[in-house]
Amino acid sequence: MILSIDESIQRLKAEILAQDWRLSPRRLESIEAAFDCLKTRFKTRKGMLAILAMAESVVVYMKKRDEAPPETIDFLKETMAHIVNLYEEHDYNPEHEEELFRRIFKRYHSLKQKVQDSRERSAEAENRQPAAASPPEPAPANQAVDVTTVQEATPTTYPTEQLLSRLRLILNRKDGSTMALQRFLEEAVVLAGGGEPVTASGLRAILDTMTKQSPIATSRPPERAEAAGVSQKKHEPMACEATTVRRLSIGSRQILVPEEQISMIRPLKGGKLSSYLRTGRIGLTDFSRLMRGLAAQFSGPLAEMKDRQLKKLALPVITPQGLGLPELPDEQATGVLVLSHDNWHGALFCSTIAEEVSTMVKFCKGKNGDIAGTAWLQDGDSLPLLNVAEFLRREGFLTMVAE
Repeated sequence: MILSIDESIQRLKAEILAQDWRLSPRRLESIEAAFDCLKTRFKTRKGMLAILAMAESVVVYMKKRDEAPPETIDFLKETMAHIVNLYEEHDYNPEHEEELFRRIFKRYHSLKQKVQDSRERSAEAENRQPAAASPPEPAPANQAVDVTTVQEATPTTYPTEQLLSRLRLILNRKDGSTMALQRFLEEAVVLAGGGEPVTASGLRAILDTMTKQSPIATSRPPERAEAAGVSQKKHEPMACEATTVRRLSIGSRQILVPEEQISMIRPLKGGKLSSYLRTGRIGLTDFSRLMRGLAAQFSGPLAEMKDRQLKKLALPVITPQGLGLPELPDEQATGVLVLSHDNWHGALFCSTIAEEVSTMVKFCKGKNGDIAGTAWLQDGDSLPLLNVAEFLRREGFLTMVAE
């Protein structure tokens, strides 16, 4: 589902005024589509983006549950009303937007706490019920009690988020000790995918297997010579499958982009360039050609969309980060690449774009911002390779096409 700015605002207004507070999956998807469109429109306003992110996280929470608590619907409607008001304000007031964000964040934090408390109460109630229904049989007077048997007969369960939070805290410790992990496993029972409980003794066995295979279990660090050898191997280029890439420059920096993720290459004219830089987006109708459909101009996912859908789209002007790349779109750009990965798309301004493609034969990982690493070409040159998928998920536009 793809919505324009006006359609997004109208959708939010309709949900704010709706008397039926039971949000169906279809209505939640339309709200998500509206939020996606507005995030692209307000990508330069941190306060508005943060408010949209909080509202979107509530929508995701509601989609995962058949019946959401009334507090979540109250919060969502109130937040959508603030978003509409911010959009309709003629004068942008950063101080007012920041104050509003702080107010909404307090409510959001309070809502999360209420939901967490509700989960803990439900978990405690579930824990008490099995214990009352099937208590462990008492041992005879002349026989010692097997503590492990009793512990496994009445396992303790915790909400998944609480378990993960505790586990993260333990794993983030720098001492490398596994004692805290063992205590954690003795106290908690994690539900397996099939719904069968894993007992404390079973988890201890898993821990023993993991620690034998993990470097955390070693009592001393590796020798310096070994560490230096591993580090050296890490930065050596490895042979890879021959991949077609295109050379381009952004400002004075040259990089490579996988050819399969380029949907279109077009030259830029001065008048259009200044307009795109001012609005921060490019309407796909600008790529229309006489006697030729709009979808036929593209390759990849955009080529599979219908012309009437493409005509409603405006892609954001995106700028990669890392390795000294310019922080702003190139004002002297001579061409534009439309990049696509799955349903994520964006327009990248370039100073130069090579007419001929090259072939990458070796690659070495070395993440730096949106750069995935260094690629070696057949002709011997080596240049940074853009991680298009990660770049588009951060800066691009997500299209949701209704069947």
